[in-house]
Amino acid sequence: MRPDRPRSLVSSAWRFAMVGGLNTVVTGVLLTVLAQVIDPRLAYTIVFAAGVAFSVAMAGGFVFGVRMTRRLAISYTALYVGVYVVGLVVVAVAVAAGMPEAWSGLVVLVTAPLTFLGGRVLVARQPHAERVAQERTAS
Repeated sequence: MRPDRPRSLVSSAWRFAMVGGLNTVVTGVLLTVLAQVIDPRLAYTIVFAAGVAFSVAMAGGFVFGVRMTRRLAISYTALYVGVYVVGLVVVAVAVAAGMPEAWSGLVVLVTAPLTFLGGRVLVARQPHAERVAQERTAS
């Protein structure tokens, strides 16, 4: 599918919830299991990387209704790296404060909303960025 215009906020939110929900459940369960066997920070890193790959693959056409250009994929991945750092800090602080390591999966309550909002901002900026690039090549 080659989308030609971004989806509405409601449509992309619904699709994000479906894709993000699946991603969140799978990665949350994997994180909870891995955190019992390896350091929770390492478990979070492994699971997060797998979730990013899935999200980047689904974000463009299915969730937001835009073509996932190389620039958008890089920006979206950078967004995830920023959200990763936030999530890593949340996990570290929570575990240091006495939260059981098995509850580390709850970090998604912080990271999922940040990712959706960040993705919407990137997509909203995308048409402008594409227009500017087209104007540069036409000059």
